[in-house]
This record gives sequence, structure tokens and C-alpha cells, in this order.
Amino acid sequence: MIPVKEKEAVLTMYRQGQKYKEIADLLLLSPNTVKSICRRSGIKPLTSGEADPGRCRNCGLPLSHTAGARQKLFCSDRCRYAWWNKKRGLMPYRLTCSCCGQEFISYGNKKRKFCGRECYLRSRYGEGLP
Repeated sequence: MIPVKEKEAVLTMYRQGQKYKEIADLLLLSPNTVKSICRRSGIKPLTSGEADPGRCRNCGLPLSHTAGARQKLFCSDRCRYAWWNKKRGLMPYRLTCSCCGQEFISYGNKKRKFCGRECYLRSRYGEGLP
């Protein structure tokens, strides 16, 4: 049986973002023991796409939310742009335009049908554009 102080230390370190292996090495425990403690206490690990709702996705600074407004994901536009520039290379989709048949790359949206506005308008209105 593990002492209560060690369990509290494990939970504190896990909430701070340390991994099971790091915590296990510091406290001289098995990584599976650390994992069990975290799971039994009801703390779920954050997945790669998921972020702490109270912190900026890019830099991790605490966010201030306005009541009644949509929850912020980033602390500033600079962080939002930096996050997008890091992530967009990981999310390209190669698609084919349903109007001209040309292949194009869409970042983050695999449901796009057209390579650009011109093809969209041509498909919708035909050759006689408004």
C-alpha cells in the first residue's frame, strides 16, 4: 500500500503535466503504479488534441474568460498564428476539385469540394458568372 503523501505527490506532479515515467523515476515507483493512482483518482490524461481549457494552447499561460462569451483557446493572436503555423503542416488533405478536376491541398478541412472561389462560382452559376 502506498502512503497518502506519495499519492498526493503523484497527483500533483501529474496535474502539472509530467508524464507517468518521469513521476515514477522521481518517486522510485513503477510507471504502472503511477498510472493506476491517476486513473483511480479520476484524473484522465490530456490527449494530444485536447488542451487544458484554462490555458493557452500554444504557450500554456492562464486565460481569462469573459462570462457569456465563447471560451478562449489562445491568449493572443500571436499565439494563435504560431500554433496554426506549427500544426498546419500536420493536417494537409489532398483533394480533387469537383469542377475542374485539378488536385489541390486543403489544410484542416477534408470536406472541401472546390479548389477556389472561381470553381465554386462556375459550378454554381455556370459559365455566365453574375
